Amino acid sequence: MLRSHYIPQFILRAFCEDDQIQYMDLSSKKVESRNTRSVFSEYGYYPEQLEHDLCDKIERDFAVVHKKIVASVGKLTLSAAEMFLLKKFLLISVLRYRTDEKEDEAILEQLSESEIKFIKGNFFENINKILNCKTKDEITSFYNYEDADANLSLTAYAKDILGSYLIFVKSTDCGREFLIPDRGNAWFMGRLAMEKAYLMYEMVMRRPDETFVQILSQLTPHDYTIFPLSKDMAVLCMSSFFKLIADNPRYAIAKNSIQDVLGFGNGYMLKPAKVSFTRDKKPIDYGFDIKPLCGKDVQFLNNLLLKNAESHIAFGNKDKLGIDL
Repeated sequence: MLRSHYIPQFILRAFCEDDQIQYMDLSSKKVESRNTRSVFSEYGYYPEQLEHDLCDKIERDFAVVHKKIVASVGKLTLSAAEMFLLKKFLLISVLRYRTDEKEDEAILEQLSESEIKFIKGNFFENINKILNCKTKDEITSFYNYEDADANLSLTAYAKDILGSYLIFVKSTDCGREFLIPDRGNAWFMGRLAMEKAYLMYEMVMRRPDETFVQILSQLTPHDYTIFPLSKDMAVLCMSSFFKLIADNPRYAIAKNSIQDVLGFGNGYMLKPAKVSFTRDKKPIDYGFDIKPLCGKDVQFLNNLLLKNAESHIAFGNKDKLGIDL
């Protein structure tokens, strides 16, 4: 039986200090210094074939992109192929940690097997469906939950990640570090979480712009999802709603109070990548400005990551997290 990591070791190594990572059990508050092989893992967590497929179909290729990303300072350029690998990896990261929420169990007990499959699908099948996708179009086909091969859960996650735009943030300047939770990510829903859809609907009704319609079709309640990539770097999947605000001064709904809306940052944080296109409007590459964070921003994001953890977190140096564990 293989030892399966639900957070890949190449990610965990980017959180190490002196080749060790600090692993904390949240129930006992016990912290142990470990090697990456023994954390966020279980024997037989995935079937053996799926374990191999995770390596062959995403981790091996994305590890090269990950190394490029975390080594970047100030600016980062990703090709369209690298961008696809990144988004595919982030979607797999959301799907590959198994959660059994108590509140879900009470609801699911009242449903038939077919209804449960329509809502959640099968844990292993959902992972395999995305692993086998070789293009963005193949993944976005799951946007349609009425498709026989889709389910509500997979549709929501695909929209959350593929329908978002990315920003990269770094904490080096403030001397803080990120922690990483067992889920590998954390999502945020602020005061505009549900209101975004109503605002976009009103915009579409006033002016049926194709961009507005596309954003409305991709919206989910999450404002953003944060994925720590190293102890000083993270990527955030931002709702496309905020890209609209950043690109067009006419929609300055939250520019003066972005910290109140998102919990951290400022209007500059919302700026999307600059995209180069071919003549037939296919993306060539994406140019990112890596946004520096202040200590207060990292503190907020670490508290968010801690809150979304199931049972364990890991980090490099407890004193650099900026939060009380």
